[in-house]
Order: sequence, then C-alpha cells, then structure tokens
Amino acid sequence: MQKTTMPHGIAGAPSRLVKAAFVAALWSAGALTPALSQETWKPTRPVTLIAPNAPGGTSDRTGRDIQRLFQKYRLVDVPINIVNRPGGGGTIALNQLNSSPGDAHLLLMMTSAVISNHIVALTTYGHNDFTPVALLLADNYGVNVRAGSTIQSARDMLDRLRKNPEALSFGVSSVGGTNHTSLVAALKKGGVDFKRVKLASFSGGGQISLQLLGGHVDAINTGLSNMVDHLQQGKMRTLVITGPRRMGGPFADVPTWKEVGVDVVLMGWRGILAPKNLTPAQTAYWDGVFRKLSQTDEWKADLQSNYWENIYAGAADTRRWLDAEYLELKQLLTELGMAKSQ
Repeated sequence: MQKTTMPHGIAGAPSRLVKAAFVAALWSAGALTPALSQETWKPTRPVTLIAPNAPGGTSDRTGRDIQRLFQKYRLVDVPINIVNRPGGGGTIALNQLNSSPGDAHLLLMMTSAVISNHIVALTTYGHNDFTPVALLLADNYGVNVRAGSTIQSARDMLDRLRKNPEALSFGVSSVGGTNHTSLVAALKKGGVDFKRVKLASFSGGGQISLQLLGGHVDAINTGLSNMVDHLQQGKMRTLVITGPRRMGGPFADVPTWKEVGVDVVLMGWRGILAPKNLTPAQTAYWDGVFRKLSQTDEWKADLQSNYWENIYAGAADTRRWLDAEYLELKQLLTELGMAKSQ
C-alpha cells in the first residue's frame, strides 16, 4: 500500500510515543523538576479519585492501582476513594471536576477525552480550565474479535470493510478518545470508508469486552491490558495493535498496523487532572506525591504487567504536553471530519 503523509502521532514525527519518551528522558536526566512553593499544603480529608469509566476499564484499574500504592507506601495521610463517573465519553467526570474549583481533594484519571471532548464540542471547557498534575503512562490499543469469529486477521477485516464498510460493527469506550480515533485513523488509512463503519460507544473497556463476548458487536478496539485474561482463557483473539512495535506475552504474535501495511502508530495516555484554581502549594504537593509513586518498583512492575509505557512527567511539563496534544489531536479530528469550530 502506498504511503501517504498523515498528521503527527500517526505517521509523522514527532509521534505521541516519541514525545512521551522525550518527556520521560528529560525527567530521568533531572531536567524536569516540580515547581517549588514556599507554602505547604496537604489533604485534611479523604481524597476522591474519579475514574471516567465503569469498573473494570483501564482508567478504573489504574486508579485502583494508585489507591493501593498510596496506602501501601503511605504516600498520603488520608484515605483515597475511587468513584466511577462513566458517560458522555468522559464528559460527566469532567463536569464534576469543573464544578469544584480550588478543591485539591478531588482528582481525575485524565485521558485524551479532556482534549477531544472540547475539540468535538461535547464540552465548552478544555484542559486549560483545569490544573494538570501528572502524566503517567501510555497505552497500546488492539482490535479484538471473539475466538470463534470468521475474521482471521487484520488484512481480512480490512478486505471485508473495503467491500462493505457496514459489514462489521465495532465497540469503543469513547467517541473522540484514542481508542476510537486510533481505530478510525487506521481504517481510513487502510482504504475503508470509515464514515460508514458501524460504531457503538460503551462506558469503558470492561463494558465493551462484555459486549463483544455477548455477540453484540463484531470487534472492539481497547487497551491491551483489558484483553489479557480473555486471551489467556481462549475467549478472544487480538488482530492488530496500534503501537510502534510488537508486545510480549499473549501479544507476541500480534502484528502492528504498520506491519499489515497501514501506516498508523497511535497510543493513548493517562494522567492526573485536578480542578482549576489550585494554589501553587496544592499543585506542588500532588506533584511530589505522584513523582514518588512513579519511582516505586511496584508501580513500574504494574506498568510492565499491563503493557503500559512509563511516560511520567510533573505538573508544569504535563501542561505543556497537553498544549501540544491539543494541536495534534485537533489536526487529526479535523481530518476525520469530527472537529467543531471553536
């Protein structure tokens, strides 16, 4: 298939993964340091960490890993409560954050929805209306089918969709989010009339897995960590992944999109977002806590076991990352016909 130029983050450079590695490398070298504040602050009541999807999804599981390690290593002196706020592709969770300015006891598991929701006009506020705290990890996505599916490979899937874009239905967890855009970008680059493809949105990776197993959709695009148990139990097969290279374990034989002739590399990411109007002392506190979390051996092991990439960056650098991501994602969503005029 002939190669064409695509927006940054798909075929162009720097990609999201390249930028992530750059940020992480700078941090490791000591070039990125958290802002210092002469004031001090720490939470005085239980902290709520919002997961913008249903239990079992990637953000939910990441949040519960954070909760467990905060308690194990006593990184905070108060309880951490996980609250699930699925719906609207992350909009409901963002609404709660937006309604609590200055409250440093409320945090959100941040995904690309904080950017994409604004670009596609699902919300009237964007990432600059909040306080970035940390960038944590990059997530590789994969297209999955049931074990007994007649779809044998990614090439087989593309062949069917080129002939009839409505031949298969796909489940995603958020329209405009990376699990959606990575699928649509790959289908577009693969010669499919992507605007005719049947898509259904559900409230998280756990939910779309159930939809696939129940036969309600033909395929799903979701984080690799959501698939491991189903693959090992022989219930699903992964056809292709979105990252720049093959992964290990049950994904060792799964090709990348580029290997099947589709020039797409697109990974998701997760971080921590807080309400707007936090003080420098509040931001510095959470900056320090998540930096300590990122340095624990158990956190690093969790990332590896979930097939996540470590791209940790602190508050100031996360804001710069989001600024760059906004421009990149807006370019992609504009090309896909999803961006709304602001």
